[in-house]
Formats: sequence, C-alpha cells, structure tokens
Amino acid sequence: MSRTPRKKPADLSQNWTAARRRMLTSRFRTVPFPNWMGMKIVRLAAGAATLSLTAARHHRQYQGIVHGGALASLADTAATFAALTVIPEGTDLVTIEFKMNYLAALPGGTAWAAGRTVRVGSRVAVAAVDVYGPTKDRLIATGTFTMLVFPQSGNKGAA
Repeated sequence: MSRTPRKKPADLSQNWTAARRRMLTSRFRTVPFPNWMGMKIVRLAAGAATLSLTAARHHRQYQGIVHGGALASLADTAATFAALTVIPEGTDLVTIEFKMNYLAALPGGTAWAAGRTVRVGSRVAVAAVDVYGPTKDRLIATGTFTMLVFPQSGNKGAA
C-alpha cells in the first residue's frame, strides 16, 4: 500500500512581529475577564505565551484552595494568546474544546500558565498548556485546547 506523505504544517512564526506583540499586549489590557481575574502577561513569543495569576480570596473554592475554574481560565487565556501570536493576519479564534488534568492543589500564591501552539491550521488551532505554582517548578495542571480559527469581523468586543 502506498502512503501519501503527510504535508508538514505551515511555519507561521513569520507572523510574529514587534507590531503584533504590541497589538496583543494592548488587546490583553482591554479584555475584561482576564483583567478582572488579575492575570498578567509574563512572556509572549512566536507560538507561546506565559501568563500569571496571583491567588486572591475570590479565586478560592470552599476548601480554601484556588478553584479549578480559575486555573482553567488562566490556562485557556494562555492557550489563546499563544495561538494569537501566530495565526494568519485577518483571523481570530475562540476556544471550542479543552481538557484539563489537575495534578495538585494550589493553596495560594502565584500560578503560571505556559501555553504553546501544537498546530495551527486554516480552521483549527491546538495548544498545550502547563500550569505551575506556587513555585515555577511544581506542575499543578496540564491541558489541551482546541480553537476555531475564523475571519475577523469588524465588531470586536460586541457581546
């Protein structure tokens, strides 16, 4: 049986420019939810984003540890911004599916989510995220995120 060689994914790193870094940093500051949560950009690079979140009282669940939803939101935002660094100009994306594995509780302190793109296609992007805390060497969660890539519309922020 003859196999057709698999086409390599496009190298989208050329989409990462200083102008895109400025635009994404500015865009991050205008997104209400991550800012309300207290997320901060630590690092942006081609196909990668690291964000932090310092635990506050409103991030905790009834047992006193940081709520898994807060960690999932941090991871989702890191995945999104990692993919935003390399998706084609004129496109945007939205998460359509994710899976998180929680490996340890976060009693407090700071969590860091390190996201990296796994693959970016014309319609779908996939990113992987590792969440660390309260020290940068303790893995507390890991996840994969699938995002729909679509043409940008002119109504940013409507909804």
